[in-house]
Amino acid sequence: MSRTFKDAIIACSKEFTSTNEYRTITRRNGHEIITVIDNKVLLTNLIPNGSEKTGSSTIDLIDDLNFMPSEILLNETEELCCIYNHSNIWLFSLTREGSKFSFSVTYKIDLTLQQGTQIIQVVFNNKSKYSSEIVVLTNHEILTYNINISLKEYVQRVALHELNTGAFDYESSIVDPVSICFGSSKADIFSDSKQLTPQDDITLYLLTSDASIYKIFPFFPSELSVSKEWLSDLFDLTTLTFKTVEDEIEQSKLLSSVKVAALLQNTRDPLSIVIENTIPAVYRRGKLVGPLCLESFPEDLYAQNAIKLTNHGSRMIFEHQTGDTEDSFQLLETLFFDEKHGSIDTATAHPVSNNSIFLTASNGSVIQVDFSQWMSLLSSGLETGDLSEFSKLCESERLPTEIINLGKMNLPKEESLDSSVHLRSHENQIWFAWNTRDVFAMVVKKDTEDILSMFLISVAVESKYEEGEYDNGKTKVCEDSLYKSELVRTFEEEDVPQIKKSLQKITEITLAMKKCPTIILNEDETTLDDLKVVHNFTELVSAGQLILYKVLSILSKRLKMLSVEYHQQLTAYHTVMMKKEKILQNYLKLKNAFLEAKERQDQLLVKMAKVMNNTEILEAKGNMKSVSISYQENAYFKELSRMRDYVIRKERELKELNELVSNVKNAEDSVLLKNKEELLNDYHNRRSLAVFRQNLASQKVFIDTLVERINSFQLD
Repeated sequence: MSRTFKDAIIACSKEFTSTNEYRTITRRNGHEIITVIDNKVLLTNLIPNGSEKTGSSTIDLIDDLNFMPSEILLNETEELCCIYNHSNIWLFSLTREGSKFSFSVTYKIDLTLQQGTQIIQVVFNNKSKYSSEIVVLTNHEILTYNINISLKEYVQRVALHELNTGAFDYESSIVDPVSICFGSSKADIFSDSKQLTPQDDITLYLLTSDASIYKIFPFFPSELSVSKEWLSDLFDLTTLTFKTVEDEIEQSKLLSSVKVAALLQNTRDPLSIVIENTIPAVYRRGKLVGPLCLESFPEDLYAQNAIKLTNHGSRMIFEHQTGDTEDSFQLLETLFFDEKHGSIDTATAHPVSNNSIFLTASNGSVIQVDFSQWMSLLSSGLETGDLSEFSKLCESERLPTEIINLGKMNLPKEESLDSSVHLRSHENQIWFAWNTRDVFAMVVKKDTEDILSMFLISVAVESKYEEGEYDNGKTKVCEDSLYKSELVRTFEEEDVPQIKKSLQKITEITLAMKKCPTIILNEDETTLDDLKVVHNFTELVSAGQLILYKVLSILSKRLKMLSVEYHQQLTAYHTVMMKKEKILQNYLKLKNAFLEAKERQDQLLVKMAKVMNNTEILEAKGNMKSVSISYQENAYFKELSRMRDYVIRKERELKELNELVSNVKNAEDSVLLKNKEELLNDYHNRRSLAVFRQNLASQKVFIDTLVERINSFQLD
């Protein structure tokens, strides 16, 4: 399938590639590529009819673009696309995936930038209604526009050089802003799990040229659009933080966060929460605080191009409040590049798995920095809470980060954005395309006009097995590769007894609560016994809540294990199907070889029959007159009989081999796993077949010689 998909990319590469200045981005499905080139915005669908065997289709989304964008991006729903440069911002609507219609609505933001102000970056606020709100970073301020409200007036403004961030006693302004991003991480495209991160979704981070990181929490859109689960998680996390703090002063600081979370949770329609009508004015806007602490701070960090870092949520800090944040970042990896690589211009994250980045250098080189070997351990550890494997990896001198130089490419020569904007330049210069199995990166080769270089930058486990483990049809079988379930015990065996014990304790607590006397408290007549009763009742309720939380934790853990098991089973099933497909290919090759050998065998049998017939005729005519001649004929006859027996035996072996391969073809997955070593061990059979061909060839020569000698032989 990957080869067919690769062929589809090559077939329509002329439609989306260019050696001129361009920008590109790929939609989530992996086969719809958006390219900005020559004042046009094109959408190329590699498989428009859902089949990788069909041709591509290209439609014009915009044909009157009057500027070359510095970047292109999509919102979370992929219904809006934004293109911008230092002074222009255009948004245009996108049709649904696979559509062949070019209908698109263009929204042009009417910016009134002051002299010396220019746009550095634009991001979508994906928690706004329809994901239609954009956050614009300039060298002096942060502006927010909602295209559903106005294309001229911003809905929120943060003046960077007029703020006191609270970091020092004197007023400290932001130095050369570089980049902004929301704290919520980008999920794997093929992951079915949707992890809710409400605090991260409304936290905006700001990176400056001196490697300082600032944050605004909360950063609300003008109209919030989320799910009920999102609001519940925000309220639960906030109240949990409030309850775990024992200091009364710290609790008073968290009261505003609890109040905001409660107001949001009590809204009737979570898909349309107008912040202005829901939250009081003093709680609508968060304060820019920082710089945040960066642990393991290296002395030479200022020489690095920081990209984006992960965050941890804390309490909300609003504009009217004073205080600092205790958030910090852990620096995991620092890489240095020699002068031979040139200066690093841009960095592009892996579009599917986000476990590697692609750097474009000033000398035209494209470098892949792969963090997958340790990032997978870190991600799984953060999900399960067990970071032991990652901690062992950190004990080594360096993390296993792989740097791959993909070669020099024909990237368009472009001027930097501006001398006053540091550490940021043009992006979206690499074409990406993917299916459910492989991910390809594409760049035009150096010193060529139309030769496209394709790199398989990410491949499924099955595909790696196909490329690395197969050698001339011989398969290496490893017992560790067999599927092993992580669910050692079933739900009834492991969880049900614990739940029953917890429910039994709940029953006991309920009975104890019923025994508590029912009283009506009066502030003036409250006795010590009444307070003891209330205290005991409160303890019973708290104990019941803890037991219920334990039951929920057991169920949640089991559901998570089932989800992981389901994904592992899907991966194992896909692996078996790929191996089965490979075995089937080997079977077809072996079948063709068998048919060729059988055809040659039939020809030899015909010749042998003729020789035997001639021998019988010679014996009848000769009347056994010459002892020497009769001895030779007898020897020839025995040799022919031996050859016939040998051919019949080999034919029987070939039939058995054919039946074996046929059984492999029709076997179920369990049979494949059970008999994999026997089914895949076909190297010996092919070797035997080759030896058999040689024997047949030599015997054919011998028979031809024998026929000539018999034909030339005459009896007296």
